[in-house]
Amino acid sequence: MKALIIADDFTGANDTGVQLAKKGARTEVAVNPVSRVSSRVDVLVLNTESRGLTAAEATERLEQFLLPLSQHSSSSGILLYKKIDSTLRGNIGAEIEATMRLMHRQVAIVAPAIPGAGRTTLHGQCLVNGVPLLETEFATDPGSPVKSSRIKTLFSRQSDCPVSEIDLEHVRSGKLAMHLRSLVNSSERHIVVLDAVSDDDLSRIAAAGLALTPSPLFVGAAGLAGALPASSYRINQSHLPVLVIAGSMSEATWWQVEYLRHNPQVEMIDIDVGHLLAPDVAREMTVLTAKAIRILSAGKHCILRTCRSLDERTHIDTLCSQHQLSRQQLGETLSRYLGDLAVRIVDGARAGALFLTGGDIAAAVARALGASGYRIRGEVAPCVPWGVLINSDIDDLPVITKAGGLGSETTIQHALDFIEDMYCE
Repeated sequence: MKALIIADDFTGANDTGVQLAKKGARTEVAVNPVSRVSSRVDVLVLNTESRGLTAAEATERLEQFLLPLSQHSSSSGILLYKKIDSTLRGNIGAEIEATMRLMHRQVAIVAPAIPGAGRTTLHGQCLVNGVPLLETEFATDPGSPVKSSRIKTLFSRQSDCPVSEIDLEHVRSGKLAMHLRSLVNSSERHIVVLDAVSDDDLSRIAAAGLALTPSPLFVGAAGLAGALPASSYRINQSHLPVLVIAGSMSEATWWQVEYLRHNPQVEMIDIDVGHLLAPDVAREMTVLTAKAIRILSAGKHCILRTCRSLDERTHIDTLCSQHQLSRQQLGETLSRYLGDLAVRIVDGARAGALFLTGGDIAAAVARALGASGYRIRGEVAPCVPWGVLINSDIDDLPVITKAGGLGSETTIQHALDFIEDMYCE
């Protein structure tokens, strides 16, 4: 996860999240607290549904959503965005202060304008089509009436944080980042409200905020979110590695894996099948998962293979005898463990695709991921399709399947090239 957005209602969560999604970020909206975040998400949007609550209730709701996430060591490095209503309805002061406290941010950069929708900020006041907020219908909103046009006044009613205002002249001065640093050079939390009457103003504010160290809390509506550059919240897609699970013991698959042995962009993990049948299998699974996550996180393709040598397949009967399993039972057991291993790995590291060789293995991975089917999109090599697992935990991740005995020695390499080309397009 590179960005976290906290919204106080569902439609606001969506209209802000889409500003990032349309620039290529994988964006998900959660309507309940989450204890952990999928490694595949660029942007997580939390909908606390707290706009109609009291300030105290809203603060408590934010704690339920944010406390689990605030414990992660990576939380300090993410882009943090508090979505507020562009007409300032809700518990904006209380929620901003609570977010700063819970997520350890000292400065809040506030720009609620959406110029394209007629919502602007000038002289610290919120205007709707040029009319001060207090003179519009939003002043008598039945659910959350607004009591002032001045943003600083509304914040001060729910927060003890000092509030500064930056006028349009300073926003456009070319020295906004410097001006912000001079205001926030303090150990206490500080809220800064900035004028903005155009999309260019919001882009200036976004750039100046991103230049601050440590990172601030961005506060705004869809306008400021849309002004943020994609590089600040989207994980680079062009170098997403592939997780290859080579569960087949066929000679063809063995040679295909061997072909990649000296590829500097590939690292291999040899799985000792005997260890997956041992009493301490849980420890082995943890070790294998950690190794694979390390490789993928380094941007390298990771291959897990169960056949370490060409004569490995001759030991199957011995394994069956040792563990009192039939060949079918042995295959089912190993497939189940490899399916579980795939789930653990893709949940812990960002992968660009899965390559599954061996019919039993592919089916086991699909089941482990909760898939209801496989939607074929095309072919990466003769008789080697690619597609997506329908209704699965990775429903948009490319998945390549290959029968164990099919393909030339370059088949897996062709699949890796195919995925790399896909992300570079």
